[in-house]
Amino acid sequence: HIMYCITDQQIEYIFNDIRRNGVEMEDLQLNLLDHICCIVEQEFKENDDFERFYRQTTKRLCKNGLHEIEEETINLLTFKNYFFMKKAMVISGAISVAALIFGSFFKVMHWPGATVLLSCGIILLGLVFLPLMAILKTKEADSTAEKITNISGTLMGILFCMAIMFAIQHWPGARSGAYWLIAVGFSLFVFIPVYFFTGIRKPEKRVNTIVITILLVGFTCLQFTMVGLRQPVPQIPMYT
Repeated sequence: HIMYCITDQQIEYIFNDIRRNGVEMEDLQLNLLDHICCIVEQEFKENDDFERFYRQTTKRLCKNGLHEIEEETINLLTFKNYFFMKKAMVISGAISVAALIFGSFFKVMHWPGATVLLSCGIILLGLVFLPLMAILKTKEADSTAEKITNISGTLMGILFCMAIMFAIQHWPGARSGAYWLIAVGFSLFVFIPVYFFTGIRKPEKRVNTIVITILLVGFTCLQFTMVGLRQPVPQIPMYT
């Protein structure tokens, strides 16, 4: 069987049709072009109608048009990234929890390595686990309000993690409680209102939203109280 020698005009026709069908990924355009050209060279006969043969070939590749191939490719890439991110989230979460548990125990027992374990656990929790969870939850969210709630909740968690990190490491500003106040303020005036007004609109979530909001406000106020208790007591000068 003698292979058909495809012309430049036919190649251009195929390429333009691929783009006309909504295929926008450049790599996929070239791969489709190469694949279709190979089929043409292998199976097309000189006396056949090229356009009719081309239409039959594209129907063999996909029934609903070439754009369907791009959609399937995007879905596969998205699923692959989603699976990797979900796995990374679970692993980082498990390691961070283990580090925090052992770090807390070491701290209570005054054993060496407590600060290192706690710091590793906080960094993994605040800068790896929480951002990955926010990305995945935001992709799964049905509405913009839910996405905003997920993002604000993640930011609140990161702020609290950083406040604890500054306190453990005794970095500048830790003694004044400024980072705790920022985290508490963000929680009270940003995250909790967003969470409350997003959930209260849905009748099936109304009671649950109210209960969780009460708990969040209570715990946040306790955190604010603890910040106040940590403030250094001003020394009154004694004159003799």
